[in-house]
Amino acid sequence: MNPSLFRTQAARQALTLFALIAIFALFARLWHIQRESFWADEGWTMLLAKGPTLADVAHTMTEDQHPPLYFMLMRLWMDVFGDSLFMARLLSALWSLICLAAVYRLGADWFSPAAGLAAALILALTDNEIMLAREARHYTQMAALAALSALFYLRYARQPRRASGIAWLLSSIALLHTHYLGVLVIGVQALHALITVRPLRRLPDLIIRFGAIGIAFLPQFAVFLAQSSVRYTRPIIFQSTLPNTPETFTMVRTDLIGTHFGLTGALALLGLAYVTYRFGVAHWRWRPLLPTVFLALWVLLPITIIIGINDRFPILTTRNFLIVTPALAILIGHGLLNLDRTARAIILAVLVGVSLTTIDAYHIKPPWREVSQMWLTYREADDPLLMDIWVDDFALRYHIGQDLKADPAELPLVSLPSWREGYRENFFAYLHAYLEDKNAFWLIYWGKNEDGLLDFLPERGFIRVAELTARHYENVIYLWRYERPPQARLATFGDLFALERAALDRKADQVRVTLLWQALKAPTLDYSISVFLLSSDGRLIAQHDGVPLDGHAPTSAWQAGDLRLDSHRIALPPDLPSGEYTVGVKVYWYADPTPLSVEGAEYFRLGALRLP
Repeated sequence: MNPSLFRTQAARQALTLFALIAIFALFARLWHIQRESFWADEGWTMLLAKGPTLADVAHTMTEDQHPPLYFMLMRLWMDVFGDSLFMARLLSALWSLICLAAVYRLGADWFSPAAGLAAALILALTDNEIMLAREARHYTQMAALAALSALFYLRYARQPRRASGIAWLLSSIALLHTHYLGVLVIGVQALHALITVRPLRRLPDLIIRFGAIGIAFLPQFAVFLAQSSVRYTRPIIFQSTLPNTPETFTMVRTDLIGTHFGLTGALALLGLAYVTYRFGVAHWRWRPLLPTVFLALWVLLPITIIIGINDRFPILTTRNFLIVTPALAILIGHGLLNLDRTARAIILAVLVGVSLTTIDAYHIKPPWREVSQMWLTYREADDPLLMDIWVDDFALRYHIGQDLKADPAELPLVSLPSWREGYRENFFAYLHAYLEDKNAFWLIYWGKNEDGLLDFLPERGFIRVAELTARHYENVIYLWRYERPPQARLATFGDLFALERAALDRKADQVRVTLLWQALKAPTLDYSISVFLLSSDGRLIAQHDGVPLDGHAPTSAWQAGDLRLDSHRIALPPDLPSGEYTVGVKVYWYADPTPLSVEGAEYFRLGALRLP
């Protein structure tokens, strides 16, 4: 057979197999990409990338802890594709595919196409990479640019060409402007060049190119110094870092090489050698000064430095270690190809099976989308929302803005952590001034009342009238409604309930009725509230019956004197003729057909509505 024809067929087969791996990787990264809400960091991404111009984004990033490139690209991306949750996260998934392609080429260039394919498959199955590819954050861009920079550096170091030199320069500059940890990958390249590049007369050219990368980064380095001067004075920025503990290291190990770390770790070590087989006998060749020492340094140097400085400068997060994941995938892929054909097939089947049936890295995100919908279901008019949920309020802002199709900055949303940071000892004075002319507000709370906030509100005359909850792991997220007690009473139902306040709100095809009840004494039964629409001749048009606040506030849990919020939505018939309609309310127990008497009648007239 013609050798060139054989090489062409092998290249086509490799390309076909890589395409199948890429399709699988894309499917894995898009699977349930919208299932969970944005979490704190993703909400922060949307805030930082708000713009509206790229210059605005760059200016905003000077007060953050990261370089601006990803956030500027996100601004451009959203300008073209919109800011939906799916589209915002899709950018990370696409960077993940770019990283996959770079890893394949690295493995194929320096070992073999089969090793490149194995490395790509390992990366496609890596849970930590899959998880971060489903988040609107810059980590997959960081990993992809690290892999591209390494790919073009190694190509240029082996055989200098203008194209690879330019690609190395551009990808390295982009890496440094994506994440500051990119400097560790550039450092690995410089160390590798000093050790391996021969003849020595080639070193000046490489040094000049490293210098060009550094010069291009100098303006951002000045920004980095300014950011670092305030980074550790603002816990709101670095609060997500982890300490150097055995539990942290176990978490990092699991995220990087899985719970089956014995197998993947052994394969990574085996990837440092070259093994060939003749007549079933293994022949070992150690050539560590070629790409294997580069991959080893790529893994070891960032891990060592991050852990080494973490006690003094906290930067350790499992997400940051994604920068070494491409190198680990290549070492594992090469180690797999160092096995003989039978062992290779068995181990590969085990790796794929374990990866598909276990999850090594997955962090459940708080349910901020559900909390947003819960608040919007019961809020009235322009009710303000005070948010005491640390930096997660950025994510909640995003979801509220999406649900209302409005700019969150224009909504009455107050970040109490930001106020605490900005106003410091004057926090409660500013909060008092803000609430002074308010009769009601909502508070989303996820804390421990360390500064006495929950005691401050009742002292200012506010009473908690509703409590809704959501869960994140074992933690309860509270959504509370606070109101000042009304000065006048609307009606009394039997000797059990007083209606203190009522509000009617027409929304599209429904009428929402908001009620505020007071328990005159502790009810022993679960009473139902019926809110209904009557025509001018007294005919029943539509109604909504149910336990107060959609079952969240059963009357059997009320105590004498309690104020409790209630809400009902009356669905309007599609063929409802124009006219004036009466809205009424009555209270009854399901086993007794006679409702509680209200001023000698069976129901109380809340008001009249002109519909439609």
